[in-house]
Amino acid sequence: MKKIIPPVKGTRDFYPEQMAVRTWLYNTVRGVSESYGYQEWDAPFLETLDLYAAKSGEELVKKQSYVFTDRGGDEITLRPELTPSLARMIAARQNELVFPARW
Repeated sequence: MKKIIPPVKGTRDFYPEQMAVRTWLYNTVRGVSESYGYQEWDAPFLETLDLYAAKSGEELVKKQSYVFTDRGGDEITLRPELTPSLARMIAARQNELVFPARW
């Protein structure tokens, strides 16, 4: 019998019955959020390590994050949380946005 390969540690699979519940929940949250004027946004799964090193503790940056150097020599990390990415995005367009931003 062939060895069954499990998903990567810390991740999970969503089978159709679980995905149906997840989709219903996400659509409900999305609908309620939009009814109050919030807009959906997303950011890349990869960010520069500098973004997280500036505001996060050393443990998150050095022990809890997957970090690698890209071909250009920049240190890149898999996004451990969304808040710094959101702050980066708002800062990049702060003169164009109406505040409070409802994202």
